[in-house]
Amino acid sequence: MGPVKFRNRASVRRGERPLARLLCAACVSLVIIFPVPVALAVPTHLDSTKLKQGCRACHKGHGQKGTMLLTKTRDDLCFDCHGTKAGNRAGDIYSVVTKKSNHPVIQTSRFHVSGEVLPDDYALRQRHASCFDCHNVHISEKGKAMKGLTGYRGNHVKVKQATYEYEVCFKCHADSSNAPVDVSQDFDVSNVSFHPVESFGKSTLVPSLRHGRFSAGSLITCSDCHGNDDRSGPKGPHGSIYAPILKFQYDNDLGPESPERYKLCYECHDRTSILSDQSFKAHKSHIIYNRISCSQCHSAHGSRTNPFLISFGSTFVFPNSRGELLFTAGTPGTPKCLLTCHVNGLLYEHKLNAKLLYCVNSKCPPNW
Repeated sequence: MGPVKFRNRASVRRGERPLARLLCAACVSLVIIFPVPVALAVPTHLDSTKLKQGCRACHKGHGQKGTMLLTKTRDDLCFDCHGTKAGNRAGDIYSVVTKKSNHPVIQTSRFHVSGEVLPDDYALRQRHASCFDCHNVHISEKGKAMKGLTGYRGNHVKVKQATYEYEVCFKCHADSSNAPVDVSQDFDVSNVSFHPVESFGKSTLVPSLRHGRFSAGSLITCSDCHGNDDRSGPKGPHGSIYAPILKFQYDNDLGPESPERYKLCYECHDRTSILSDQSFKAHKSHIIYNRISCSQCHSAHGSRTNPFLISFGSTFVFPNSRGELLFTAGTPGTPKCLLTCHVNGLLYEHKLNAKLLYCVNSKCPPNW
């Protein structure tokens, strides 16, 4: 059968329906008259028990110019059901994407183009976020919000069907010519250490992991850390009061330790274990007495050169008088850092003395 040819507008107005329109009407009728049982995992937007109006909830008549027969522009249409009119906090996405840190759907979704190639290969193209970057509205299901999307694994590896959450995230946060940071490099399994997003971690010695929830053989997702700070609100990395779209507080500046200040870390790592120095013999000294943030010694994603996610921050940590800025693992729990710290107005230089003893300023073992 050849291509369907539409007659002129006058004939269409007289009620003559081309084959394409008949096929569309037939499909819509089947969905409305014979709804598929929920037990068969019907895509959410095709489930007549959830969307009473069926296709007409989004599609109507000829739609607006430049859209797919939609009643409104695409992202605005989403907020008709997922906005302040949702009637419950769990469905109000609009209020979340307007938080201090967010995926800027409202500000930049107009730059989204159907069928655009990601990661972006053009450095000057406007970075943007659209609901349709992360959701296939005709295929997604409850609990599988990213179902039906293509994926990207970093290092120029694309997949036709994303299996893991990070494969969707990496489409915008890896290898994009217009992106400031390539996050996939931090999680690369060839790194010395990394949070286990792409693969299981390399170290089995992680005594601080909260028992019963995680183990050295656990995997985590991007949304374990990035997401809505309101637990009763919509899930997912739409927005948060904590940058960059973090579910919990994570302070980078020096300051007094508290369960809330580093709640993001303490969700996975037991605070009691950390402060009792089970992992590192000087954790308490650094965190409690010197008020040093976790971020000054650890990367939240991964370290290409050091174990234990060690990656020194540049705000308070500098090379020592010999130009050294190094971490050596040593025996478990007793690493050696060759560097200088600027803490509470004082400088602490870590280096080996003439006798190759590890010293901090003038204090050397056994006179710590």
